[in-house]
Amino acid sequence: MIGVYKLQNEIMHYDWGSAEYLPELLGFENPDRKPYAEVWMGTHPRGPSFAVLDEGENPLSSFSGSLPFLLKLLAAEKPLSIQAHPDKAHAEAGYARENALHVPLDAPERGYKDQNHKPEILCALTPFRALCGFRKTDDIKRRLSVFSCQAAKKLRESFDSNGGLRESGASRGSGGLKNFLRVLLELTDHERDEISSFIKKNMSRAKSEHEGYRAELELVEKLDSMFPRDPSVLSPLYLNLVCLNRGEAIFVPPGVIHSYIHGAGVELMAASDNVIRCGLTSKYIDRAELFAVLKFSPFMPVILKPETGGPYKYRVPVSDFSLVRMDNAGAEAAFPVSSDAILVCVNGNAGVCSRDGGKIELGPGESAFIAGYACENIYLSGSFEVYIASGSTRYAR
Repeated sequence: MIGVYKLQNEIMHYDWGSAEYLPELLGFENPDRKPYAEVWMGTHPRGPSFAVLDEGENPLSSFSGSLPFLLKLLAAEKPLSIQAHPDKAHAEAGYARENALHVPLDAPERGYKDQNHKPEILCALTPFRALCGFRKTDDIKRRLSVFSCQAAKKLRESFDSNGGLRESGASRGSGGLKNFLRVLLELTDHERDEISSFIKKNMSRAKSEHEGYRAELELVEKLDSMFPRDPSVLSPLYLNLVCLNRGEAIFVPPGVIHSYIHGAGVELMAASDNVIRCGLTSKYIDRAELFAVLKFSPFMPVILKPETGGPYKYRVPVSDFSLVRMDNAGAEAAFPVSSDAILVCVNGNAGVCSRDGGKIELGPGESAFIAGYACENIYLSGSFEVYIASGSTRYAR
């Protein structure tokens, strides 16, 4: 079919990935239980997709140009690092700075792989847990008060002192969060041991006495077992714990602190791989850049819940991408997008059909690129659940 190409995609094997979800979705065995973390669909140079042709494979970019979005299937068995992504200005400046310093693109201390910002949306395919955005100051203090140790007292008091940060007026609240995070990351070895010891010795009592915080405290306990002596194990107390059901999504703007804890989902972002880390990781943490990129204000993500009865477009406040969820019970269905798009099937079997003849069959985990000029000639058939990523701008003929 003209303008429609089945894709061969890059698979990323990060330590936090699941040995089960993506292999089962893609239909192959994984006897060595290798972690399968992400499937990348797009034209980002670190993991470009290829168009499958009768004569072989060609880079997708040779047909699509450079796409403004990157679509992923993600499966997290373990928590990802606490992180944030830069806005456009920080990305351009950071990329130029690291290039000027001759930092290799694959260096562990490199934070900027490209010049783009990275807003993103995560839509759950299984029950999904994430930490996203700072809680309000009073909420953080109340949760920290569960910990009756000097290190926690020091953290609570950090909100009442700007630690040398000259903030006033509307910015005073942001100074409190900034000083809190600075104090947290600078806790001494003794203070870290004190927190870890409290978790090991007192968490059962704390959970029974503070039933309203049970979910957060259980996650603190789990994180401490996985990242001993990392002060960011307290992150469920200062970040919002978000639980998504299948089909529900959250949008994460640049500068918002977050971590995906457990579950599988469809992730769509601007075409970028820029990550500035904050904790729950053995990788490099650039504190200066982290404090430059982070938005130090409370942020509670809105849970986007799909409507039934047809294609559903998740509303996101960016022009780089849009995401549509669509399910079908066997009838022909109009293709709901009018610009360059990548469609990935996550359940059932989807036929991508042309009204001029021709059909590409997609099973679970398989994907296709549909050029904008071909969209009005395309319809879908079969019983399926698919996600369609595209640029937000309509294709101009």
